[in-house]
Amino acid sequence: MDLLDSMALRVNRRTFLGRGISGLGLLALNSLLDPRVCMAAASESKGVVNPLHFQPKAKRVIFLYQVGGPSHLETLDPKKKLAQMHGQPMPESFTKGQQIAQLQGKQLICFGPQHGFKRFGKSGLEICELFPHIGGLADDVCIVRSMWTEQINHDPAHTVMNTGNIAAGRPSMGSWAFYGLGSEADDLPGFVVLVSSGKGGQMQPIAARQWSAGMLPSRFQGVKFNSIGDPVLYINNPEGFSSNLQGASIEAINSLNQLQYEVGKDPEVLTRIAQYEMAFKMQISVPELMDMSKEPPGILEMYGAKPGDGSFASNCLLARRLAERGVRFIQLYHPKNSSWTRQRI
Repeated sequence: MDLLDSMALRVNRRTFLGRGISGLGLLALNSLLDPRVCMAAASESKGVVNPLHFQPKAKRVIFLYQVGGPSHLETLDPKKKLAQMHGQPMPESFTKGQQIAQLQGKQLICFGPQHGFKRFGKSGLEICELFPHIGGLADDVCIVRSMWTEQINHDPAHTVMNTGNIAAGRPSMGSWAFYGLGSEADDLPGFVVLVSSGKGGQMQPIAARQWSAGMLPSRFQGVKFNSIGDPVLYINNPEGFSSNLQGASIEAINSLNQLQYEVGKDPEVLTRIAQYEMAFKMQISVPELMDMSKEPPGILEMYGAKPGDGSFASNCLLARRLAERGVRFIQLYHPKNSSWTRQRI
């Protein structure tokens, strides 16, 4: 067996496993969407749902994920029965067989909302009286009150919130959106993740599986931008290395990658080619994106943003800039050790 046949055999084994797992992703998508609108192939700009089965009103998503934020009981979800039961023992029917960890065997007391709710807008939507400005948007927002989970620990609860499953390995919400709908940006990733700094500039560790593509092709996973320092590692060329030389190097590398793909037809090789090309485009687009010096002072004040400080407020402004450039899904994580309630969104 010569070297070429040996390489083909190894690649084909990986291809079989990779395509087998990717097939599960297509089955999962078919279970969520009308099969008639699912296409077999996806391009860099168009997703597998092409054409769309209805004309969407929203083109992009900015997902504010505020870890350890105020309870839904004190903000948008009035629990009138719980308010009536405040101070009373928790009914056994609520706790029997439930995962209450260190509270097992202890007397549990109902704790109702500590602030009142008012009706806002023509819809009469009930919102906590502490948030009159949000109440002013009552007729323009959608509040989902039917979500629930059995998870009581932070990490698995995050995984459920992002992927719909407690077990790691499922695609995140942003990956599904990017996979299904594609992206309007050709020089930025279709799914970007921003993590704001906490008190003293500390960054809370967050597992990358929260923005994983799971069994989908890896090019649909979220790309994390740093909030402090270079937004992406190695975004700038080293001294003495020009853009022309960089472009020539990537062209040569991708030529070799294309040869490898022709041997084994491994879709992950195509991902590698696309990511090299995207990285080269980002060397031009990202520095301009992150430069907020041209933002009017009034806009910075409105957001409460100070460019370069890595705050949640600055990331909100950056999310707007990403959305304006066609990024499909932008997810902002804010750590629980920060007083995000003092930030202005």
